[in-house]
Amino acid sequence: MITPMKKVTVLATAASKAQMLEALRSMGIMHLTPLSTAATAGLNSAKNEKTKVEKALEAIPDKLPKNVAPAEPGMSGEALVEEVQKLLAEKKDAEANFAQSTEELAEYQGFGNFDPEQAAAMEKQGVFVRLYMADTRKVPFEVKGDSAFQERFGFVESEDCIAVFSKNAPAEVSGNFTELPVPPRSIQAMRDMQAESRATLARVENRLAALSSVKAEVLRRLDEVSEAYNFEEAAAGTLDSKSVCAIQGYCPANRLGELQNSAKENGWGLLADDPTEDDNVPTLLTYNKLSKPMQFLYDIIGIAPGYREVDVSSVFLCFFSIFFAMIVGDTAYGLLFLAIALFARKKMPKASSAGFHFIYLMSGATIVWGIINASFLGLTPELAGWSYYVDICNYNWLPEPIRNAMYWIRSSAPMDPARFEAYKQFCEGITFLPATFIPKAAGASQMQHIQLFCFCIAVVHLTIAHLWNVVVRFKQKSSTALAQVGWLMGCWVMFFLACQMVLGIPMPSFVIPVFIVEAVLLVLFTVPVKRLKQDFISIPMLVLDVVNSFTDVISYIRLFAVGMSGAAIAEAFNGMLSPLFGSAVGIAGAAILLLFVHGLNIALAVMGVAVHAVRLNTLEFSNGLGLEWSGFAFTPFAKKKA
Repeated sequence: MITPMKKVTVLATAASKAQMLEALRSMGIMHLTPLSTAATAGLNSAKNEKTKVEKALEAIPDKLPKNVAPAEPGMSGEALVEEVQKLLAEKKDAEANFAQSTEELAEYQGFGNFDPEQAAAMEKQGVFVRLYMADTRKVPFEVKGDSAFQERFGFVESEDCIAVFSKNAPAEVSGNFTELPVPPRSIQAMRDMQAESRATLARVENRLAALSSVKAEVLRRLDEVSEAYNFEEAAAGTLDSKSVCAIQGYCPANRLGELQNSAKENGWGLLADDPTEDDNVPTLLTYNKLSKPMQFLYDIIGIAPGYREVDVSSVFLCFFSIFFAMIVGDTAYGLLFLAIALFARKKMPKASSAGFHFIYLMSGATIVWGIINASFLGLTPELAGWSYYVDICNYNWLPEPIRNAMYWIRSSAPMDPARFEAYKQFCEGITFLPATFIPKAAGASQMQHIQLFCFCIAVVHLTIAHLWNVVVRFKQKSSTALAQVGWLMGCWVMFFLACQMVLGIPMPSFVIPVFIVEAVLLVLFTVPVKRLKQDFISIPMLVLDVVNSFTDVISYIRLFAVGMSGAAIAEAFNGMLSPLFGSAVGIAGAAILLLFVHGLNIALAVMGVAVHAVRLNTLEFSNGLGLEWSGFAFTPFAKKKA
């Protein structure tokens, strides 16, 4: 649930400002909102120090390479940061020198070991030296004057490297050429500079790699400077006068008493009010045992409902687990996820339990769905005889109604003739569905069953959203609640329409009258009377909204498409590789290939969950509920827990 908040303002004397902030930080129950945005010298200094430590952390690798000796222990985090800063400065200079020397060598390497100091000494003696790059293939390079001559040193990228020597004054030249300035250093000095820069870079990288063994000290230093920065940021956000200072923020209503007691003890002034409609209130979600795994999912996705929105954690988690199971869809994959989670939990007993509980739930749902569909690595009894025993429907102890219900939701009818006849009679008893839903032969395809199941999930999911919206609007005593009733009715109209258009199921006779009532409710109550002038455009836009409600229902068929694609990939590769199962070498080769295929299939399934399962909850369902996920997390001013 979303925890109710109180907007609180704390007043203290200017002299006790630091003491007040320290006390508030120790309690850790107040999300601060700045009353002032002026940057102080202390805040700038703390920010610079934090940035310096963050850059040092980025420069140090996470793991110590095998060929590098660890750094000596005992250095403080502050000393390590200073060393990294010096190393980074050396690295920056070395990179600049390396780039400069490389550029100079690329330009002058064709001139042998030309030395600019010798050229300068010669010029003092009246002998001038000039350097040229000339393309002599079509136009010859010529030097004018009896006292001048040229020397070709090399050939670079189709051009000659030529030095021209002349007495008393620089010689005149002709041809297709480019004159180069005398280099700042000799060619050998350029090579030495390049080698020295390369050696410096290698030494710096080696030292930074060695410091990875003591990176924990730098992380502790980051915690220290982050806390100092947070404190200075809070101090800069107070409203100050000569005698009084004030700080404002939000406190959970159920912990307001703690703040009131502290105010009495410290002599603060305290004002607590309910947030107004204009206040930007943070969201603090509290979870019960059932919805606790949602904390992990919200953190991964990076979303949160707004403070004045509804908390849909339980519904989100319930349907997300269904979507996850249908997309992944294989018992073996679910068992693999569960085994990895249990192993990781054993290795990390102190880690947060929310993530592990989430994976347990998703794995369990996948296993159950895989059992219902007899899906185990895409194997069939024709390819692997033992897979017959994996199908729970092949056991006589399973009640026949449950068995038939499980058969109905599969992509194909049962292969066993006796089972098929009983199942066919079961299908014939579902009289409200057309004859196309009755399989004609054992093993016949019945993809339309899963598609109908997807539409049923859609209408239930969206009905919950619209019904929830109706209740909220009625509680608010808003006339738009009747418009939400219209959307609720429209949800079912679109369900029946989708069933007719996609599956050929005739619409019931009551659908058209229901649609007419829906249209009347939407036109009359979508916009409150007092806002009719401002929001009149919303009424003609209802046509597009109605079309969108149809696409929302259709969108759930993605569960069928993505889930079946994964199963089809597994079955196809199993069939392709089945000829290899006849020998030990063939089995080994097939196993390696299947391991790769199933690994790829799992990766695609996880990507499908990230895209489709999340979308159906955060878009289709949330649109029906009017949920914008506009919230931001409640982050109290507090010391970091050790």
